[in-house]
Amino acid sequence: MEQEEATTRRPWVEMWIQAILRSAGGGFQGLPELDEFLERRGKKMVCILDGLEDLCMDAQLARTDTWKYAVRAICQDVINELDNLDYGNIGILVFARRDMLSEAIDTNYEQFRNIYLKYELNWSQTEALRLVLWLAAKAYPMLSEGIDITNATKEVLAEKLTRLWGLKLGRENSKEAFSDRWIMAALSDFSGQLQARDIVRFLKYATNDYAGMNMVYPDRLIMPLEIRNAILPCSEDKLEEIKSEMKNIYEILQKFMDMDSEKKTLPMTLDKIELTGEQISRLEGQGFLKISDKKYYLPEIIRLALGFRYEKGARPKVLSLLVK
Repeated sequence: MEQEEATTRRPWVEMWIQAILRSAGGGFQGLPELDEFLERRGKKMVCILDGLEDLCMDAQLARTDTWKYAVRAICQDVINELDNLDYGNIGILVFARRDMLSEAIDTNYEQFRNIYLKYELNWSQTEALRLVLWLAAKAYPMLSEGIDITNATKEVLAEKLTRLWGLKLGRENSKEAFSDRWIMAALSDFSGQLQARDIVRFLKYATNDYAGMNMVYPDRLIMPLEIRNAILPCSEDKLEEIKSEMKNIYEILQKFMDMDSEKKTLPMTLDKIELTGEQISRLEGQGFLKISDKKYYLPEIIRLALGFRYEKGARPKVLSLLVK
């Protein structure tokens, strides 16, 4: 089996190496020759590879393993060859989704991940709040007065943003949710991750009709109604992105979309989910599904677009799952 994989992987290794050589120009015959050429010139080069998801998408949908060989070749074999060069003048930076890597590198993945863990890109809620304040301050500079946005703590950012969206989604002494926690939860998946584009979209939709907004609370710029209403279009845009960028995940979510509307309630029990164990694991790995007390939940960022509603008392439960 290992010999068969090596035979299948080697063409991908050669293809990646040729791509590096072509990017340098000069008709180099191999990486050592290019490495030596750069040493004589006192130069170094770094190749940046982005878009592996697009390259592998069709093969993933066809459920073949060819895409896995492509990923392993660039993330393991080519990097090993670069490490073994005499002068070390050639580097490479590969952008790849964690779920794709874990599926492709199915042997010793945790060991592989630990090697590059310090380079892992994570978009936390603190960075999300930082982006919100930075963007909002462009239109309303008073929001960021007296702080350094790039170094402010989460607590300081949240306090400054109360002027944007209020302390709570209602009066300060109400039992409504805290605005920053609710918004971050509504835009996050169950792994606690959210994307910058989701934040930008939220601000767009929440302020879309700012001139006609009913300013119920004078202590803030965006009202609770606009905040709540902004999540649906954010969810719809998110689902469209999954459709174009993560087709293998969208195929699974399509099963939820095709369910009878009467059955689209949360939480779901296993008998309502027509998914295989592998499909459930894929969604859980992406943060798009979570089990609690033998019941399944969807995060807000895709729930609305999929057309699901809550059973009585389920909303506080799912939001508590999101903010953990």
